[in-house]
Amino acid sequence: MRAPLAALLLLALPATALSAEETATEALRARDAEIRAALPPAGSEVTPATRKRVENIITRIVDVHAMVESAMAARWKQITEAQRKRLVTAFENRFRSTSGSEFDTYRSTEVAYEPEKVEAGRVVVPTRVVVKGEPTDITYAMRQEGGAWRIVDIVIDGVSTVDNYRSSFARVISKEGVEGLIARLEKGPSTGRP
Repeated sequence: MRAPLAALLLLALPATALSAEETATEALRARDAEIRAALPPAGSEVTPATRKRVENIITRIVDVHAMVESAMAARWKQITEAQRKRLVTAFENRFRSTSGSEFDTYRSTEVAYEPEKVEAGRVVVPTRVVVKGEPTDITYAMRQEGGAWRIVDIVIDGVSTVDNYRSSFARVISKEGVEGLIARLEKGPSTGRP
């Protein structure tokens, strides 16, 4: 009697629960579908709750800590644990705010996923994104952590986001120190890039 019940329960599980581990591309596709489903209809007002929900979906797969640590390079080991926490939190808040501000872009974007590659211990997912007729090559560098795929860098038209932040962070730190960088990030996106 127990065997048929167990078989019925297994059949009731979603197909993804029975399949092999999700690929990096599948994780990105799932995130894209979730973002689109959470977006309000075009022309409708975006509530703060909706904005927060979309920001959370967009950034949940991003390993903000890894991006900040890479952008800081050798300086990461030179700052205190308290500074690290403040820096990661400020960067994450900035990243969320910036990522969640382009609702129309997410609605109208077409994404073509190209075959994954393994490079330098990471899985790289090249995509071609078309927004309002303009193509952009976006490559996601990802790694698996705790069974979930996380984005550790985003390369847009050949330019690494982490490398851009490394350059920006170094410039600010050389003039204002780490506390100046943290203060700039904590102020929010209206102050421009750090």
